[in-house]
Amino acid sequence: AKVERAAESTKEQNRQAFQESLEMSEEPEKCLQQFYTSHVLLSGDKARRVEENFSAVETLMDSIVKWAYQSSSGLYPQSPISVGSYREGLHLQPEDGSINFDFLVPIRFNPKLALVSGGLAKQPGHYEQRLPTYMFRDHGVPVRHWGTKILVDLEAVEEAHVEVHCHKQKAWLEDDDIDLDEVDEYKESLEHHNLDPIQILKDFHRYIEIALDPAYSHPLQNDLIFRQRLRPPKVPTIPPWMRQSIQLQALRPASPAIQLSFLAGPEAVPVRLVPAIQGAVKLSNQWLREDLTHLSDWWAGDLTNEKRSFLQKVAALQEVGPELVAKGGFWRLSFSRPETVLLQDIDADGGQRRAALRLLKFVNHTRWMPEYGKVLSSYHLKTILLWCCEIYPQKARWETLLSSVQNLLKILTHALAKSNLPHYFLRPVNLFGKRYKSGPTIYGPLALQVLRHEAEAMLADIVEYLFPDGRPGAHGASEGSETMAALQEFKEKHREDLKELKRLEEERMYQEVEVGEVPES
Repeated sequence: AKVERAAESTKEQNRQAFQESLEMSEEPEKCLQQFYTSHVLLSGDKARRVEENFSAVETLMDSIVKWAYQSSSGLYPQSPISVGSYREGLHLQPEDGSINFDFLVPIRFNPKLALVSGGLAKQPGHYEQRLPTYMFRDHGVPVRHWGTKILVDLEAVEEAHVEVHCHKQKAWLEDDDIDLDEVDEYKESLEHHNLDPIQILKDFHRYIEIALDPAYSHPLQNDLIFRQRLRPPKVPTIPPWMRQSIQLQALRPASPAIQLSFLAGPEAVPVRLVPAIQGAVKLSNQWLREDLTHLSDWWAGDLTNEKRSFLQKVAALQEVGPELVAKGGFWRLSFSRPETVLLQDIDADGGQRRAALRLLKFVNHTRWMPEYGKVLSSYHLKTILLWCCEIYPQKARWETLLSSVQNLLKILTHALAKSNLPHYFLRPVNLFGKRYKSGPTIYGPLALQVLRHEAEAMLADIVEYLFPDGRPGAHGASEGSETMAALQEFKEKHREDLKELKRLEEERMYQEVEVGEVPES
């Protein structure tokens, strides 16, 4: 009997030990879910208010674009398209701010004028930043890219028959002996028939000014031809209260967006309208093979999923294609819609990918950015998620919030350690290629090093990192103490340089390097 009681007691002790072990293993996940629910997740009145704001903004932006359509003689024929974090379900609303609402505004572009990508631009060369609107070729007008910049290749145009329409100068028309060089003819055509990235933004900004001006009942009311029309084109009525609820910001040439603020009670909601050319760039098979980023260009680990993921990327590009947006005096490739296609069903298997990214964005916004400046952007973190889904395709790795955040942190630390985060679509572009405009060249590497220490400290013990004043229910030292100590030591050693780094970030004393050699690991 004693032996039986002893055996039963041992079984009970084993059951209790197993239960305690199970509870301890579940504790980090519960803490993380609790943190996400209370700090990151939008719910209740806040979530409803965001939805109402988006609905109101979407309606108002549609009316504004219809006004711009008339002001521009039909250059903006479609309704704005929602893109960005809100559309992708990756949005974050901090306590001190509001969610951005981003919209692409499609620009009319002749479907016969295909721009065929011919690989990287060579320097120097005969390139044009403006896009032609009256130069046709059976196989499209050749363009090259430098980073995200798209450049018309005039030398390649010269080598093939191109139908050119242009207004020649009067002297040329009167003098039959002048033999106009083909390249000059192409340039002359571009002078009169083009989409200039600088002018597009200036004009669109002016069209929005007109739409919001209470003195205007119609965008063409001062046009003499419009006044003579028996049936003038109709535009939506923009009531005074709606005009008063929108504030137009000053034009920023370095940004591809026209920026507005929607006043929703005490809250000012940022809105960005991005004029964009869709469906113009035709990506050749050569471009897809040679210029589209492969996982193996950067990752030396398991590549069994590379071919499948690459084909998914190609399919997304062929379905919606890249856009061209005007930024810094150039037309630039943008992949907001292909990214939306890839992310739309990202958690169809019940995973926690979106929640993990939103939590990491919260940490970046509330802890890393206030201390170091905007070294990491939302686009950096979204790119980390896209690569992470390729590297870790297994469903089991995304079943919990804890494991999902760990996946993202592992790839983030890998990218920071290599000083290289490849653009998800463009092979030559390193998204960590930022150069600061100040004396020593230490600040670029320093920014990535300190964030690597932060990410490693968080990865060692995510719950302790999120609850620096003590983990709920925890006792004693944790496994993250060593990495936290290394982080504090690094910050103390570089205290003055980190202060200067933040100043450079706040004053935007840097330039992005779009094309460069991939650093060695």
